Amino acid sequence: MYSSLKKTISLALFIVMLVLSCSAFAEERLELVVKEEDGGEFRPLPLNLDGGSPVPMEFEDRWRYAVYEDPTIRVERYDVKDPNYQVTYWYALITIRDPSQLRTASASESNPFLDSVINPGFVIARRKRAVLAINGDYCASFSGENHNNYVLRQGTVYRDSVTENLDILLIDEDGDFHVLSADDTDLESVDKTQINGKNVINALQFGPALVINGEKVPDEIILNPERSPTFAEPQGRAQRTIICQIDELHYMALCCAFWGMNLADLRDLAMSLAPVKIVYVLDGGRSSQIMFLGDWWNAGSNGNDEARGLTDIIYFASAWFKK
Repeated sequence: MYSSLKKTISLALFIVMLVLSCSAFAEERLELVVKEEDGGEFRPLPLNLDGGSPVPMEFEDRWRYAVYEDPTIRVERYDVKDPNYQVTYWYALITIRDPSQLRTASASESNPFLDSVINPGFVIARRKRAVLAINGDYCASFSGENHNNYVLRQGTVYRDSVTENLDILLIDEDGDFHVLSADDTDLESVDKTQINGKNVINALQFGPALVINGEKVPDEIILNPERSPTFAEPQGRAQRTIICQIDELHYMALCCAFWGMNLADLRDLAMSLAPVKIVYVLDGGRSSQIMFLGDWWNAGSNGNDEARGLTDIIYFASAWFKK
């Protein structure tokens, strides 16, 4: 009896220590906030390949910061070890003031989005002064030597061909997401530069879409290998990246770790984290990278401490400029 009581007390003490340590960790999650009264002004970002307003990227203990906020953007980041899905994932909730702050960038500056030049995601993110960035659809090397997926970035069509079995994500001038489904759209002939009378600013082709208009895309579609790139293995556990729209100018980005998730579980996870309207799959595997204030946030999550080179990123930038 004494031995049993001793074990019970030891277990209780362990739980208390665990709770205290978790609380201490939570207290270490700091916020970096730039206030309007600190001086500055809002300027919409130009429709070109320039980056955002400068933001702090070199400061002590920046790994402890969970939030960046200024009068034009708020990013909250979370690290989760999920016992239900048996996976680690990283996600961010992003709110921006203006659609111009949702942007895309290429590793190549001389022949953007077409040249197979690659750089680690954090290198591109730092160059563009991104607050939060994720890998894109690996557009310049997506299909090996075929290079046939559709590429429209920052208002310019760089490649006007399509892969007919893959959904296309359109992001319009208001920052709203739309999906051209490979199931019910002639992707070759449909106008991909406008949607519902609005100009399309960015379009990506990887997919599939996991949620459309707040509704689950059925398992039989998203787990069908013919609806994903040939190497994506939708039914298997893999490291993946998704981008989601929650509401007007409100988004979520998520990466899951090595030996990650199949697409059905990933869809269900995204829907449990936020009331998402659109969820779209981007490149994964070792390309699955998420960057916060210039740092490779999920470093080492691919089983390798070296970041794989990317051809492109999607990023959220500040539009708050100090006078």
